[in-house]
Amino acid sequence: MNLPWNKKEKQSAVTSKIDTIPPLQAVIGGGVLDPRSQAWMFVEAWATERLQRAREKNDNTNRDLNQTSVLRGEIKILKELINLPNPKNMKGLLEED
Repeated sequence: MNLPWNKKEKQSAVTSKIDTIPPLQAVIGGGVLDPRSQAWMFVEAWATERLQRAREKNDNTNRDLNQTSVLRGEIKILKELINLPNPKNMKGLLEED
């Protein structure tokens, strides 16, 4: 069968494209993240601010177990988002710290 995803030319084109990514860019799930881009700087600043607010809320002792669990989940996700340019340091959501 002659399907387009079976062609070796397409594989070599993808491989050569990945090999030319500058070292400051992280390859994540087939996409590229440039931590020097304005878009990433905006996302990182936003996530850092949200992380700080979530940590402050988490320090409040007037929260029940469910509210605390939700905040801890939010904190973990924000930390993972901020750490996207460093995929080797990332852990999955359900992995232990």
